Amino acid sequence: MNVLNVGWKYGRFFIASITGLIGTIMLIFGVSWLPFALLGFIALALVLDLTLGTDEEIYHYDNPGIFYPLQYASQISGVFTALIFAWMLGLPGDFLSISSGIQALTGFDMLTAHANDTFGMYASAFFLAALSAAIGSIAIGHELTHRVNMPVAVFLGRLGEAFGMHTRFSIRHPYGHHNWVCTPKDPATAQRGENFYPFIFRSIIGQNIQVWELEKHRLEKMGISVWSWENKALRGWGMELLVAITFYSAAGWTGVLGFLGMGLAVNLALEFANYIEHYGLIRVSDQPQQVRHAWNDNHKFSYWGTVAISRHAHHHADADIEFWNLRPFPNDSPQMPFGYALTMLMAAVPPLWHMVMNRKIIEWDETFASEEEKELAAQANLKSGQSELIEAAEKYLLKSAA
Repeated sequence: MNVLNVGWKYGRFFIASITGLIGTIMLIFGVSWLPFALLGFIALALVLDLTLGTDEEIYHYDNPGIFYPLQYASQISGVFTALIFAWMLGLPGDFLSISSGIQALTGFDMLTAHANDTFGMYASAFFLAALSAAIGSIAIGHELTHRVNMPVAVFLGRLGEAFGMHTRFSIRHPYGHHNWVCTPKDPATAQRGENFYPFIFRSIIGQNIQVWELEKHRLEKMGISVWSWENKALRGWGMELLVAITFYSAAGWTGVLGFLGMGLAVNLALEFANYIEHYGLIRVSDQPQQVRHAWNDNHKFSYWGTVAISRHAHHHADADIEFWNLRPFPNDSPQMPFGYALTMLMAAVPPLWHMVMNRKIIEWDETFASEEEKELAAQANLKSGQSELIEAAEKYLLKSAA
């Protein structure tokens, strides 16, 4: 029992990675009921996120170093899943002789098993590849690229991000987002009253502009040309191009479309996360970040499934803290209304989102905001287009003037 307890304590953060690996094995062997299994997993994840409750415990680990090989294994597993997806898109060919290798090892004829694949099997392959790319870039890739003094960790983090088409994350996120979050300078901070769909475009365009500016500024300080090999943005985009070429080698332009579809899914998931993590929060630009500057979430399944990034308040208060040491801060930080998945679904319906979040924004202003932030918040409320926020701002300004 102790072995199981230890295994769960360390392994629970890799539920999505393990699911992706099991699903990939099922995909390789052409298990016909895989689409139904994945639908069941999605439904179960939503139910568990809603029903398991919260986890506000502070954990201690005897062997935290094991988290690094587990993360590295997850990244490699995710690349393997993407290559199996590319292999399927290239049928009836045998990309990288994957089928020949499996047949030599096991005797299983993978080409024959996939001769009559249904739409459900292709959809399953796409879902598994997108899930693996999302975990490899948004969750684990995010964690690894924060370890700036660990070259192997950063490389494997960027490798995962390359399959999700956003290597910009490893530059713009630690050096831009973590400096500018909750201020107008951060395109990944959603403004009060802003709907999710226009936010996607503003955020992605703004981030790509800023990642270039960040690298240009860094290289100019070193006296190096922005067009040199030292430009991490160019190297990242080069990694993404190599992945696209790999998919083209597997299945021509169909493969490239498959890779673009993966990238679109991952970028969409990332922008959902960006939107819900800081929506409407205000910070004075020259003041340090506090736990009040991120929407936090302590729902158990979100905690496990996002590799603890749901404890977002502590992550922004101290970005150097490894994910397993993040604390819950249930009382000192604003809390999301639901777990990550359900909050994202709510964000996809703007009227519902504003109906719930307007009240939480007003609560943040009254409970968490500093005096300077209250002034900025009142101005943001007036511009929000949300009648409830405008009314709150007018009351605050009248009270301040009295």
